[in-house]
This record gives sequence, C-alpha cells and structure tokens, in this order.
Amino acid sequence: MSRVEEIVALIRHVPPFPKVAERVMELVKDPDVTAHRLAEVIQYDPVITANVLKICNAAYFGLPRKVNSLDEGLVVIGHDILKDIIITSSSARFYQGAAGAGYGLDPGDMWKHSIACGITAKILVRHIKDVDSGSAFTAGILHDIGKRFLSGFVADDLRRINAKVELEGCSFVEAEKEILGIDHAELGGMILKKWEFDRPLIDAVRCHHNADALQQAPLTALVALSNSLVISLGIGVGVDGLASELRGDGLARFSISMETVQKCMVDLIAELDRAEELLSL
Repeated sequence: MSRVEEIVALIRHVPPFPKVAERVMELVKDPDVTAHRLAEVIQYDPVITANVLKICNAAYFGLPRKVNSLDEGLVVIGHDILKDIIITSSSARFYQGAAGAGYGLDPGDMWKHSIACGITAKILVRHIKDVDSGSAFTAGILHDIGKRFLSGFVADDLRRINAKVELEGCSFVEAEKEILGIDHAELGGMILKKWEFDRPLIDAVRCHHNADALQQAPLTALVALSNSLVISLGIGVGVDGLASELRGDGLARFSISMETVQKCMVDLIAELDRAEELLSL
C-alpha cells in the first residue's frame, strides 16, 4: 500500500460527524420547526446539550438573560445562532489534545485558528453575495479538519517536506502534496464528503489553498481569504507558516478594500476576546 493509499484508507476510520448535529441542521431548514422539537433531538447528545447551554450564556452571543434550560435556550437564541452553536460544539471534539502536533501546533492552537477563521468568514460574508453566514462559519471552522488526520504523516516526513520548501521555494502545502501524495485541504474535502456536507462546503475546504482560490466559487474564496487574514495575524501558525497570500485582484472581485481588510482584523481580535467560552469547549 502506497503512502497516499494509507492516508486515504484512514478516512474509513474517521469518526462520523455527530448524527444529532446532522439532524438538527436539517430541522432548522424549516422556519416553522419549534424549539421543543429541536430540544427533543438535541437532548440525546449530552455533549451538545451541555455546550448549547454553556454557549447560550457565553458573552460572545450577548443574550439578554441567563438561560437555564434547553427549551428556553432554543427560544432565545433563534435558528441562526443555534446552527453556529451546533457546528462549534460538534467540531470541538475533533480538535482536542495534540490535534496539530505534526504541524508544530501546541494543544488548542488549531482550534483557535479554526474559530478565528469561522468568525472572520462571518465578518466578511456581508461583502460576498450568494453565501449565507451559517455556511461561512461552518466552512471556516472545518477548513483545516484534514490537518487533524494528516498530522502524524506530516510529522514523519517533516524533514523532507521542509527540505523541499527550502530548496524549491514552494509552499508548504505544495511540498506536503508532493511528498505525501495528498495535502490536508484535499483530505479535508474527502472527510466532509464522508460526513455528507453540501458540495459548496466540500469544495471550499478542498480548494482553500489553491492558487486561484479567490477566483473560485464564493464560499471557497471566502474561506481562502479568511484563512489568509487569520494567518497574517499569527493565529494558529505552525511549521507551514504563511502558506497562502492575499492577492489584490481577488479582493477587487468582491470590492473589498485594504481598509476593509484592516477593519476586519481589528474586529476579529475583539471577537476572539469575546469568544473565550468557544475556545474552551
């Protein structure tokens, strides 16, 4: 079995995305679904239930009063915030511990980077047509999920990958693909396909490091831009370093000025301070 075959075979053993989360995400597509019906489904996952209550009372969501029960929380937060909470609490389990150790990331670094990308995508989504804020947040949270499962392989071949970057001047992602036969973005797309996410989300994760990512589908461009901004702030940067760059022509496509980008960075720092409870899931 080749190295790439070994890596792809690993997908069979990737834990499923929580079924409760999938069911809730389907239910909230119906604007008339009741909080009680949602609570009936959510209660079967104790981790998600606990996190919903914890996050409902987090400063980040700024709810007007303390929430003490699942039914009450679902009434107060509404469907849009619920989707963000479900994705956050369901994804956190995949980023725990030394999830990105092969990339030189300390425990918690990859989760903070992912949260930051999700928040940045939500900040920027108002500038990009045909992308809803829920999809933006989800894609931002999950864009590097491939690193979680490729980390050990990268650690084994890190010396060869770094040597290729140094000798050929290519990006870490390009060297990763050349040495391992697959890069973390491509693997991430395969994982989201296994989890039965929609095609635009799969493509956004799979293609966010592509050289022409800012010229691709709106969600893909949004994730690529958000990732670049978060990396430029040094949030969750490991051995892969500045693996992507901001291109002015890509920004121009969405009429996003550098002034807007700078304001987004300021807003992100403020939002991360408010999102402390999300980072501790």
